[in-house]
Amino acid sequence: MVAAVEPGWYDDGTGAMRWWDGSRWTEDFADFGFGVELRTSAVPASAPTAAGWYDDGRGRMRWWDGRRWTAQSRFSGGEQAYAGVVVDGRWIHLGELSQPIAGVVAVVDSLERIGKRPGFSRAAHAKALFGPRGRLAWRQFGRFDRRALGLAIESADQAWITFPPAGDEAGARRFASWITASADHYRNR
Repeated sequence: MVAAVEPGWYDDGTGAMRWWDGSRWTEDFADFGFGVELRTSAVPASAPTAAGWYDDGRGRMRWWDGRRWTAQSRFSGGEQAYAGVVVDGRWIHLGELSQPIAGVVAVVDSLERIGKRPGFSRAAHAKALFGPRGRLAWRQFGRFDRRALGLAIESADQAWITFPPAGDEAGARRFASWITASADHYRNR
């Protein structure tokens, strides 16, 4: 028996991020490079009609302006945040990016070592490498100080990089360990 997949933005198998309504693919596509940009003018069937704060289906409340989701968001209040990464229940967020936490791996290491991780370099070459401000090109990543400490979040199809506060390697490692443990917990549910 196959478990039901919750509604949300997922890779549809062609490399595009597409809205899954819980039972089928819709015609809504998104580009998560620099915020959410719908590639279609269609409004998701479940979209509210009145402006206001609504659950966006990705673990946070977002402002619906009556026609589209805006970049304004807020969380439940029970979230954990560190270096721009927010974990709110089953979801993990960095800037405008969100994904289910199940299946991610978090590591803290030098940028030189992070850049050599197979999942990280695969994501970078697939143009699926993101920082707090959006998509990062491989050459942009190469401009960072290779000795700098980074917090990397890797999933099957993308990688995120952010930078812990200076001098807080222990805090970064605790947070990364907690993310990985949470991912394992939800992966096995």
